[in-house]
Amino acid sequence: MRLHPLVLASVATNSMGNILLTMAMKRLSPSLDTSFQARRFVEMGLTVATDPTFMSGVALLATFFVIFLTLLSKMDLSYVLPVTSVGYIITAMLAAILLGEKISGPRWAGIACIALGVYLVARSEQAVPSPAPRKTDLQAVESELSA
Repeated sequence: MRLHPLVLASVATNSMGNILLTMAMKRLSPSLDTSFQARRFVEMGLTVATDPTFMSGVALLATFFVIFLTLLSKMDLSYVLPVTSVGYIITAMLAAILLGEKISGPRWAGIACIALGVYLVARSEQAVPSPAPRKTDLQAVESELSA
């Protein structure tokens, strides 16, 4: 089983981005007022926007999104989405190690199911560049009507 390097990069950026955001929000939460007053909302925005851990998490998630879009442009969605879900496994392990989260047996069992699914999809034929999209019936009728 060999995963495309961009898949690995997307998983790493997504997992670490989520871990950093969680670390920042758990640390900042006592100082954040969760009421929805406009003035407090601006204060909260400034608090998180000036936090390096929070901003690093946002940057990693933005990078993940760009990589994910690149993968979608090159491979089938039915391949990309399942194999990038390996990030759930990595994130759970990082949450246990870095955040000290206690993960129950049933959660680990669910994570094992995800791992099995990733393995099966990754073993499947990797996607090849998709041919140009076919005209749908509706598009064919529209082009005939406009001609």
